[in-house]
Amino acid sequence: MVDKQLKKALLDWSNTFMQLSLNDLSRFAHTNGLSLAQMSILMHLHYQGDCEVTGFSEMLHISRAAASQMIERLVQLGVVYRFQSSEDRRLRLVDLTEFGKGMVVESLDARIIWINQLVDQISIEDQKLFSTMVIKLNEYARNLGQ
Repeated sequence: MVDKQLKKALLDWSNTFMQLSLNDLSRFAHTNGLSLAQMSILMHLHYQGDCEVTGFSEMLHISRAAASQMIERLVQLGVVYRFQSSEDRRLRLVDLTEFGKGMVVESLDARIIWINQLVDQISIEDQKLFSTMVIKLNEYARNLGQ
């Protein structure tokens, strides 16, 4: 019984978390004239560094031509730039501009607005309890991949 109750509670929380996070990210993207796929490219560059266009076509499961068009739109917006690889001149890489880096930071801030609002509603006593529980839950979750 407890097992089912915990699974349901975790699934409900996961759904709520995803919905609120994606809503904020989607709103930010739309406000800045970007699609969620384009935001995915910016996030990938932020966390992984420069990448070939083919890497984005594989990541997004789209054709190389579609990925190239998407990158071109981001170049026109001034959030990414293309450059030649210093190791292999045949390779054209993409990376974030300073403006693009700033946009990613803004998007990360926008994505957690709801978390700040949620925490503001929780009593100090419950904040301590939830903090301990979430830290422990994250430890269990991280061990799943090992």
